[in-house]
Amino acid sequence: MNDASAASADRRVVLYELMSLDGVADDPGRGEWLGDPGAGLLDFLGETIATQDAVLLGRRTYEMWAPHWPTAQLQPFADFINTTTKFVFTSSPMQLDWEQSVRVTDSAASFVAGLKQQSGGDIGIHGSLSLARTLLAAHLVDELRIVLAPSLAGNGKRLFGDSGNLQRFEMVSSERSGESLLLHYRRLD
Repeated sequence: MNDASAASADRRVVLYELMSLDGVADDPGRGEWLGDPGAGLLDFLGETIATQDAVLLGRRTYEMWAPHWPTAQLQPFADFINTTTKFVFTSSPMQLDWEQSVRVTDSAASFVAGLKQQSGGDIGIHGSLSLARTLLAAHLVDELRIVLAPSLAGNGKRLFGDSGNLQRFEMVSSERSGESLLLHYRRLD
């Protein structure tokens, strides 16, 4: 069990993404744009998930991850993602065979706003770019944790697009790991 179980209401939504310099956050394995992010990446990921007790996933991310992570060995993420409650947002009927997975058909913004008011640890978004953009536009993302790779991916889905009104974040930390930057921002408004 992670450190999130002792947390209280007023939970934070924490968006963790691997991203290229040109904003592509699509699966880095497909374009190989991530390169070698250095040894600090796993520590950064570990710090991110240590306070989370729920994860938000879109249907496509779930379908890619469900066959992979139950037998994966990459720690600390494998143990975390396999034992944490995963809220899967989809309007399509689907079989959820991955342990601790819950289908959500409600509006993502209203569901997450309600979830933030419940007791618990932080709520993570890992991957799931459409869902991430929806929650950013609704001003529901409280923290950004970005692994910024030193490459221009060129093609792929981008994390940031037209997200509506201005949003301001303060930098909590930045460090270098290999040739990548590990960036942590917290919402100001």
